[in-house]
Amino acid sequence: MDKFGKREKIILGMMAIVILYAAFDFLTSGKKDQGVDMGQKTAELNTFVTDITTNMAKDTSKDPGALVFSRAEKEWTQDPFLGNKAYKLWTEAKAPPRDTAPKIELAYTGYLEVGRKRMAIINGVEYREGESLELQGFVLKTISPTRVAIENRATKKLLTFSLQE
Repeated sequence: MDKFGKREKIILGMMAIVILYAAFDFLTSGKKDQGVDMGQKTAELNTFVTDITTNMAKDTSKDPGALVFSRAEKEWTQDPFLGNKAYKLWTEAKAPPRDTAPKIELAYTGYLEVGRKRMAIINGVEYREGESLELQGFVLKTISPTRVAIENRATKKLLTFSLQE
């Protein structure tokens, strides 16, 4: 015992007290609960079951099978297998993305090609590749005879418009 410090002696003493208390509680608690009558518990359970069956028999207005099927066919408001946090993440992922970019109305109405130079007529104005549009924040990226690609500088999103005839 001389090799143990003060801390170890306190821990060993507390363990001995806990073990003695557990042994005392185990030996004395077994005799307290022997007064429970199993016949009385069985009778209580039987009366509970008969009360439920008689109450269900009184309500004949609803067919249980139809009730089950009607509830199964309804849209679930929440998946029962997901917790609240997982459900919130799932609904956010399921929701359509919020597009903060402004909707633009452009009409690609003409295509010109002279030598190596290509030009697009958008909203009645001629543009070359790489030019900024009159509409703030948009740049004409590529031109083809059937469509143009316009980049939104704010979102770096590429929008395509087909030739309108």
